[in-house]
Amino acid sequence: MAVNRFTLTLTALLLVACTSPPEKPAAGAALPPCGPLPNCVNSENGRDGSAVDAIQASPQQWQALKSWIAMQENWTITADDGNFVQAVTTTPLMRYRDDVMLRFDGKNNVIHVRSSSRLGIGDMGANRARVEQLREQVRLERDES
Repeated sequence: MAVNRFTLTLTALLLVACTSPPEKPAAGAALPPCGPLPNCVNSENGRDGSAVDAIQASPQQWQALKSWIAMQENWTITADDGNFVQAVTTTPLMRYRDDVMLRFDGKNNVIHVRSSSRLGIGDMGANRARVEQLREQVRLERDES
């Protein structure tokens, strides 16, 4: 009896915590905000624990980052509209699918980023780590130029 309640509770929590990919914003519009769960970070309109800094980048670094993403075996680009990229990443161990949105603001030379998990109430820091990985990749490109 206790096992059945636990299973039902766990199933209900997982169903509530499942999300679908975020919808692509209109051209030039801000990235969609994170939801109420702590499984997302956003540089454009993140609040409290979901806020993360945008990535400083030149147009050349933006292009280099897009090329780097396209070469990653666990990333799949689902949209590339010049100054906007949407991708799905797959975590190595559990094969969870996470969503990443990047919007290059050429006027301010920044890349706004949103990274969110589709499954789970939390992300154990995976989305923030992913943003830092992207930031490091841009920094490496800066050092090589």
